[in-house]
Amino acid sequence: MSLPPPPAPPDGARPLRLFFALWPGQGLRAHLVRHQALWHWADTARPTPAPKLHLTLLFMDGVAADRVQALQAVGAAVAQHWTDFALTLDCAGVWRHGGIAHLAPSQSPPALLALRAALAAQVGQLGLPFDARAFAPHVTLARKAQAALPPTSFSPLHWTVRGFALVHSVLGTGRYDVLGRWPAAS
Repeated sequence: MSLPPPPAPPDGARPLRLFFALWPGQGLRAHLVRHQALWHWADTARPTPAPKLHLTLLFMDGVAADRVQALQAVGAAVAQHWTDFALTLDCAGVWRHGGIAHLAPSQSPPALLALRAALAAQVGQLGLPFDARAFAPHVTLARKAQAALPPTSFSPLHWTVRGFALVHSVLGTGRYDVLGRWPAAS
């Protein structure tokens, strides 16, 4: 797989905000958008645009641009040792503290936890910074959504996870650039 070259920061030295994520295909993305439409949003809520819907596996802030290739190698190495798995998003809620409206699994499959742990271990071995807080898998549906009301009932979304991605959150633009994608080994 040919990977894109590392991004060049505008000032040549600005660290990057990167994350490994489960990146939904078009079908699941459409289901997520339909689920967003079931919510009652307050005026302050900022729903996540469809192209940005994802589940973050590992967030890394302050990464030097010259380390992107090492992270691409991590993605390739980890992808060789995991297989597809099923994920059910069946819990809708809002974290009042941060105002994050989200859709999450009621139970995290062991394969999801193992994938996250493998990425964290590899990134840690490189000595790169990453968010080491307890993993709370979720898809962010909106921000500033403290007053949002989730649907009282909905059909769970079933996701067959077949790969993951390395993504650059481009500061000041609201843009996500996918820097690499890796399918499962199976």
